[in-house]
Amino acid sequence: MDRLQELRSQVDHCDRALATMLEERLSIILDIMEEKKSLGMPIFSQDRERAIIQNIGNYVHDPAFREEIKTIQTHVLRSCRRIQSRLLFPYHISLVGFMGSGKTTIGKALSKMLAMDQIDVDQVIETRARMKISDIFAQYGEPYFRELESKTVEELSQHQNVIILCGGGGVVLNKTNVDNLRNNGIVVWLKASPEQIYSRIATDDTRPLLKDNMSVDKIGTLMDPRLSLYESAADIAIITDNKTEEEICMEIVDRLMQLEIDRPLPLRDVSSL
Repeated sequence: MDRLQELRSQVDHCDRALATMLEERLSIILDIMEEKKSLGMPIFSQDRERAIIQNIGNYVHDPAFREEIKTIQTHVLRSCRRIQSRLLFPYHISLVGFMGSGKTTIGKALSKMLAMDQIDVDQVIETRARMKISDIFAQYGEPYFRELESKTVEELSQHQNVIILCGGGGVVLNKTNVDNLRNNGIVVWLKASPEQIYSRIATDDTRPLLKDNMSVDKIGTLMDPRLSLYESAADIAIITDNKTEEEICMEIVDRLMQLEIDRPLPLRDVSSL
């Protein structure tokens, strides 16, 4: 039993040392963030993170522990990103755009890059209604769906430091939706050409508005009346054609960092980190 207590004491000593080192690391990360901001450098670098994980694996002497320690370091890096994003973006980031513009794909990639949770408006609606969006359209019609959508947007727009994915693109049809999204966050418009959108969704049979006519012309016809609505709603517009996920996410973060916000948004709350 004395031996067990001795080993537990050694573990406690390691934990105390680890906590001290992690606290120091997180503090340095915040200093690095401020230095990068002053130099106009990108805050987040996936290449740098990959190099850090590789390096820490090289520091491990016992091969049996190498992959576990690399996994632990991955979680440490995510925590660093989460703390930085809470300071940089205390508001929510809403992604809007026509269907197929990349909201779901970019939302997932941006969520990973910033270590921010993401909420999909359509998924919330489907979960609560216990029906697919296409089935809601077919059984109850578009006006009923838009009512559900507006109520959901109003609720979700109260969240902070999250990414909100705004469904198939019709959110901007209702000015109240736009006002709710802008009152507590930043709206990012993901733009894509009809040709690019068609190449992404041509085989997707879950798009109710294109169910009977999946074509570039139909996409353009549906999109054109909404362009001015997207433009007036958006704080930032990002063209997604022929760009990688990482390029788009880096562009979003860079534009957010440069954005001069013209309305009151949630203040940075360091105590909540």
